[in-house]
Amino acid sequence: MKKKIIALFMALTLSVTVFTACSDGKTSEGGENATVRLGLMTTGFTVPLYYADAQGYFEELGLDVTIEYFANGPAINEAIASGDIDIAGVGEMPAVTGAITNQSKIVSWMSDDEASIQCYARNDSDIVKEGKGHLKDYPEIYGTAETWKGKEIICAKGTSSHYGLLATLEALGLTEKDIKLTNMEGTAGAAAFASGTGDIFFGFDPQWTEFYQNSDKYTQISTCENAGRGLYTMLIASKDFCSNQGESVTKFIQAMLKAEEAFRGDENTYYTAMYDWQNTYGSCTEDIAKYSASIKKLLSPDEQKAKFEAGEDGTSEISKSLDIVSQFMVDNQVISSGDKKAFDESNSVDPKFFYEAVDNLQK
Repeated sequence: MKKKIIALFMALTLSVTVFTACSDGKTSEGGENATVRLGLMTTGFTVPLYYADAQGYFEELGLDVTIEYFANGPAINEAIASGDIDIAGVGEMPAVTGAITNQSKIVSWMSDDEASIQCYARNDSDIVKEGKGHLKDYPEIYGTAETWKGKEIICAKGTSSHYGLLATLEALGLTEKDIKLTNMEGTAGAAAFASGTGDIFFGFDPQWTEFYQNSDKYTQISTCENAGRGLYTMLIASKDFCSNQGESVTKFIQAMLKAEEAFRGDENTYYTAMYDWQNTYGSCTEDIAKYSASIKKLLSPDEQKAKFEAGEDGTSEISKSLDIVSQFMVDNQVISSGDKKAFDESNSVDPKFFYEAVDNLQK
């Protein structure tokens, strides 16, 4: 299978920046396949994109996909802004900021992600010793406001992990001002926490793998889900790519949906793909791969389609979720109220490519 993988491994603190000079999302020189430049985050929810590429689904549909790996959503937004990539999977916070700064479009739902955003402390922490159950509405969160105050928390700002942190602090009745936030890319942050830096680590799958596996040393003290917040992951595409290469966007989503269908049809295929994917850039056990897959529910195309359809109030599930997330970002001073207004008026959710992809699959 012809593949143009631009980078094979992600550095600890930066996204891989090896890139080829060519393809701007248009037809290749031979005129056969359209080139699509994919920004791929090395995290569990992107496994359908990895699998679609590995199985040749993109190529079958006439797409020549080149891949650049990134550490997080903000880095992907920078690459879209500079015109280096066309399409990528991100969490909701980067999807919001990307729509504001780059006019990027949300073209597909990918997975629920709130259970994947996890927080760990060392077992000698007073938060762990205090145990959970102190918060009536959030009984799974460990500790109290007093034990969390002043803690150094390692977390990458502007990411889904940051959203999970802010949600946990809000559940505790705290704000970011009550803790010391050490802004560090997740993989590097996990390594720093493992070496003794900071009091708490907040990250996304699989940055927390070492802590999850070593319960004799670390305890999961919160997740985004524990803090009562839902969170989606989404496929975003640049405005120019959507405008100029709409057919390629549709085909790309179609290949992704085909991969998801393979996973839904056989959970062992899902686990194996997760295991292979996470071991291409790090280290993952079979148990971790199964756990990672188990907390990422895959919906059928029709179930995903329903998320884009307006309900009785005229608003879709995806729009409601984005409104909650963007308002949360305003409340926590991640974006301004003016930014939110711009986002609300941006018409950033564009499901037509997704609908076309579903129709193509069901023919």
